[in-house]
Amino acid sequence: MYCSTSITAQLLRGALALVSIVAAIWLTPHFWPAAGLIFLAVFLMRGCPACWIAGLFEAIRARKEARELKRQAAKPAS
Repeated sequence: MYCSTSITAQLLRGALALVSIVAAIWLTPHFWPAAGLIFLAVFLMRGCPACWIAGLFEAIRARKEARELKRQAAKPAS
């Protein structure tokens, strides 16, 4: 569903979105810069915070599945 399977990329995008939201709140008196930062945060999270959380959980699940496949492939055939 999501493009990134990297947990690091998910966390980095989340941190950048959080910084963008905090900066937008700080710049509230200046509407257009604040609005731009909010749109940047939505873009980085690929929607709402729940979408970002879903993507993070999906990345964790994909990493676990990849590790399990590697583990199964490494087992000698009996």
